[in-house]
Amino acid sequence: MTNVKNKRGGFYWVDGTPYASVTDIISILDKGSQLMYWFGKQVFYATIKNPEISEVKALRAPYDTLDKDADRGSTVHSIVESWKKTKEYIETIPAPYRGYADAFYAWLKDNKIEILENEKTVASKKNKFAGTVDIIGKVNGKLYVIDVKTNNSGAIYETYHLQVSAYIEALRENGVAVEGGYVLVLSPEGKYTYGQVKECFDVFLKLRDVWVWKNQEKCNKVGYSIQNKSKTEA
Repeated sequence: MTNVKNKRGGFYWVDGTPYASVTDIISILDKGSQLMYWFGKQVFYATIKNPEISEVKALRAPYDTLDKDADRGSTVHSIVESWKKTKEYIETIPAPYRGYADAFYAWLKDNKIEILENEKTVASKKNKFAGTVDIIGKVNGKLYVIDVKTNNSGAIYETYHLQVSAYIEALRENGVAVEGGYVLVLSPEGKYTYGQVKECFDVFLKLRDVWVWKNQEKCNKVGYSIQNKSKTEA
C-alpha cells in the first residue's frame, strides 16, 4: 500500500480511497455501562481529592484523564521508537510514565525481542480497512505483530485479539509472512502482561459489516464501500 494518509473521521485514506479504521470498527462493541461506571468513578475521585472542587471541574475530570491517557500513549510510543533506533534506555522520562518505561524495559530483558518496525500503518485492499501497528518484530527469531497497551489491571481484553487479528491479516495480504501476534500490557507499577493473540479475523470481519451497517450515512458521505467484486467475479 502506498500513500496512506492519517486517519480522520473513522477512515484512513489510501491512494485517495477511504478505508475503515480498525480501532473505529472495534469501538462499536457495547461498552456503555463500563464507560458510565468509569466516568462516574473519575468524578467521584476528583471530589474525594478536593472536596472544594466545583461541579463543573468535577465533571471535567474524566476528560482530563483522557488527555493524560493520550500523553501516556505518546510517551510509550516514543520509548519504543527510541529503543528501536538506539537500543538505549531513556533516563529523562516524566515521573508519571516511569513505571510504563520500566515495564517495557523489563519485557525486553525477559524476552528475545528484535524490533524491526514501529508505528507502521497497514491496510487491507481486499477488506477495506487500515490501522497502525505498534511493533513488527522478531520473537525468538520469528516474525510477529506486537500491540502495546497500557492499563492498571494488566488484563488482555478480547478486543485486543480482534485488533491484532486485523493487523495480522492486512500484513499477510501484503506479503508479510507474520507468524501471529502478541499483546504487551504495561502497568504504572513497572510490571507487564504478555500473551499470544488468539486469531479471530472472521469475527473482526463480521464486526466490520455491523460497523458499516451502523454508519451507513457516514460511509455513503465519503464513498466507503466493502463491495470489492464485480458481478462477473462473484
